[in-house]
Amino acid sequence: MKNRGPVYACPYCGSRNLERNMLVGGPMATVDNNDNTYICRECKKSAVPLEFHSVEEWIFFKQRIGRAAESEERASRNFIQIPIVPVDTKALVSVGGIDMPLGKVIEVVSIEWSEGSLRRGDYAAKFDRYWNAISGTRYNANDILMMDLAGIAEGKPNFRALRDLVKKKYGVWLDLGIRSDQDIFDAFSVEIYRAMADTSLVSSMHHFEELYALSDKCVPCIQIKGEVVWQRRLPGLMQARDVIGRLESIGFEEIAIMDLDRLGTRKGVSPELIEGLKGLGSNLLIGGGVIEADMKVIEEAGFVGAFVDPFTPVINDVIGSQEPEKAPVVFSTEKPTHRPKNNSLATD
Repeated sequence: MKNRGPVYACPYCGSRNLERNMLVGGPMATVDNNDNTYICRECKKSAVPLEFHSVEEWIFFKQRIGRAAESEERASRNFIQIPIVPVDTKALVSVGGIDMPLGKVIEVVSIEWSEGSLRRGDYAAKFDRYWNAISGTRYNANDILMMDLAGIAEGKPNFRALRDLVKKKYGVWLDLGIRSDQDIFDAFSVEIYRAMADTSLVSSMHHFEELYALSDKCVPCIQIKGEVVWQRRLPGLMQARDVIGRLESIGFEEIAIMDLDRLGTRKGVSPELIEGLKGLGSNLLIGGGVIEADMKVIEEAGFVGAFVDPFTPVINDVIGSQEPEKAPVVFSTEKPTHRPKNNSLATD
């Protein structure tokens, strides 16, 4: 089912972040000062916005205009280091009548593969603090992989939170637990760079064929725990090499490999897994236990990128070196109460 429109977007960059362009002049307010143009807050250009009948049409347009710029940018980057940022979007955004910014409520958490799904671990930090650490001058990440654990584990992604957390100037790879065509439209409505589609959530290759037909910005993520993890076993497609071959035949140019045994352990990439995937000639990215010290080995093995575990020692050191957070200024929406005055005088 298609998402209903209309959707309005900038004709230059495709952003929906528009503001009416009000001119000065003429005696008739809202008539002489309105030429139906809008200013795009992303590219800062002024134009009459394009109207799309559905979110799908807008997504295809945005992908098309971005391909040329993306190809040029990719050509200048030989290897991509992508920190994994798992978020727990179940956190309440209003507690006791006090509203707070989502970045100060939602937590980035450590993760582990348990009971057939990704679960949060013991480490946690407020999103704003973690984001400032990995995007700051010391770590300087340009891309991140945001994992919405509510979407992956329960099929209930929090789109309000994701829209607020996604920073437009970074390349955000989003894993929200894609299970259907609708999920991929919802993912790109957040205006992300790439959408990840996990093998553990699907039971056939037909799912990836449909995803590729909808968007070439979708990246299959082959999850491995000894063998490829599917929703149910697929004979002949239990080894990573076989699945990579099938995905390439569909047309995918980027494929992710995630080692579930090591994911979240921060123990380093698996040398055996790297050796087993050498020479495939694909644009492969690898994750699972990866730390910053693994980058040279991974790049020399022919991979185009790596997903870095959350809360590595390097990231923890950057977080620890930040200035302590000031308590946020918040305003209560509850009616104030007054203490009764104490008119008694102290006596010795």
